[in-house]
Amino acid sequence: MVNIMKKNFNQYSIKSFNNSIKDISLGKREVAIYLSKFDVIDSDNDMIVSGAFEKSIKERGPQSNSNRNIAFLRYHDWQHPIGKFLKLEEDQKGLFAVAKLSTSTKGEDALRDYEEGIIKEHSIGFQYMSDNVKWIENGEKGYYQIDEVKLFEGSAVTFGANEYTEVLSVGKSEDKVTALEKLTKEIDVVTKALINGRGTDERMYNLEMKLKYLNSRLVDLAIMKSIEPKMEEVQQINIKQDFDWAKVDYLLSTKQTYADYPQQAVNNAKKGIELNEAVNNRCATDVGKQRAQDIANKRGLSLDVIKRTFSYLSRAEEYYNAEDTEACGTISYLLW
Repeated sequence: MVNIMKKNFNQYSIKSFNNSIKDISLGKREVAIYLSKFDVIDSDNDMIVSGAFEKSIKERGPQSNSNRNIAFLRYHDWQHPIGKFLKLEEDQKGLFAVAKLSTSTKGEDALRDYEEGIIKEHSIGFQYMSDNVKWIENGEKGYYQIDEVKLFEGSAVTFGANEYTEVLSVGKSEDKVTALEKLTKEIDVVTKALINGRGTDERMYNLEMKLKYLNSRLVDLAIMKSIEPKMEEVQQINIKQDFDWAKVDYLLSTKQTYADYPQQAVNNAKKGIELNEAVNNRCATDVGKQRAQDIANKRGLSLDVIKRTFSYLSRAEEYYNAEDTEACGTISYLLW
């Protein structure tokens, strides 16, 4: 039997819910979504039941008087909310929400990801309430029944921690075909979004990372031994019919890269890294920090990345002040 004391009641916990979009209104910049589902045993052996969110909604929901309302975030990043919740309520299915996306850079990127089908999953950030978690015997395994949580935020995520884990555990050939179809369709969606090229450099980077992740899952699936000897033929047929691999080869190609940028660019990147460390790495996005590492280490950059770097520097030059080495505008400019 699992010991209930193994639950860490003090930590900030996260749970994801896939295929959670109910409706999208691009004109209004609004999305209707489910943040959590009731009466389902998840990978943490938890079952959240109806009523678990009532107190949080009452105390910090959109209609409350709290100045610390439940936040609408991306990737659980509190520094970058992407909008606000207009409605939070429990229904028979789970925790339903209507959210309005902001016109900030993060909000614009999220709107494009909703529009192009990149965002399909949502997640909650919460804390277990020790008095409202109980172990339920259910044969040999059992589960935790979660009667109440303290809800802090709901997040849109590009892909959750548990997505596609079934790819590594399918055993029957028909299950592999289903997993293959799911992966190739998702790869096609991400590829089209990359080809469209809309949004910030950070959005493009996140899409590239998701494409690489999906591709690795596809490789995992392809090398698994099949129970049926003709499974390889089925895989080949589906790949050719459902997906154009030339698109991935083009997007992931590293043949056309350039590393002959000026030494001054290398020096600036190293200086930016040093200054950012001095202020506890609080400046720039993850993309900006990675770009500095690439330049400092003379890694090859594609022409597309160089163009995006030039575009950023053209916009950010006005925030650069050589005399203020603690300003994020100065540090970010040096990093790029």
